[in-house]
Amino acid sequence: MSGTCKCIHSDSGEKSPETVIGVNTVAEAQYEDAQTWVCWDIEDCPVPRGCKPEKIAEQIRSALAKLNYVGPISISAYGNMNRIPSSMKKALSSSGVVLNHVPPSEFRQYIFDEILFWPCQSPAPANVMVITRDESLSSMLRKKQLDGRYNVLLALPRNASEYLAASAKTTWVWRSLLLDEP
Repeated sequence: MSGTCKCIHSDSGEKSPETVIGVNTVAEAQYEDAQTWVCWDIEDCPVPRGCKPEKIAEQIRSALAKLNYVGPISISAYGNMNRIPSSMKKALSSSGVVLNHVPPSEFRQYIFDEILFWPCQSPAPANVMVITRDESLSSMLRKKQLDGRYNVLLALPRNASEYLAASAKTTWVWRSLLLDEP
C-alpha cells in the first residue's frame, strides 16, 4: 500500500473493497511528531487470515510512517482475550501490543470510555488511531477531530459504514493495511 489515501469507486458508484479511504495523504505538520495511541477493537477487527500476529505492530507503524507520523506509537488491543488462542496472544504481546481483557457485557462502554478519557493522558497535539467497525463511536470521534487539538485516524473492515469512515480525515481498510494490499 502506498502512502497515498484514495477513494476508488466502481461504475455503480460503490466503493471498491480494496479501497484505502481518506482525505489526508500525509500527516498535518502539527501531528507528525506527536504521540499516536492505537486503540484496537480486536473483537470487530480480528487478526486477518494470512496475517502473522507478530507482524501487526510493525505493519501499523509502517502505515503510519508512510504518512509521516513519526512520533511515539503505543498499541492497545481490547476484547475478550479468552477467545484468542494463547499463541496469538503471545505473538501480539511480544510485538508490543498491549492486550486488555474486557468482558463482552462491558465492551462497548469500555472502548467508549477509553477513547473519551484518552486526552487526559495525552497532551495535544496527539493522534488516536481507532481500529473498529463500531459506528456508535462516530459522533465522539468527529468531535475529537473537529476539536483541532487531536487527530483521528481509522482502520476499518471493508464493510464498515460510510458514516464511521467520515469520522476521520485518514482511514485505511484494516486488512489492506496489514497485508500491504492495494
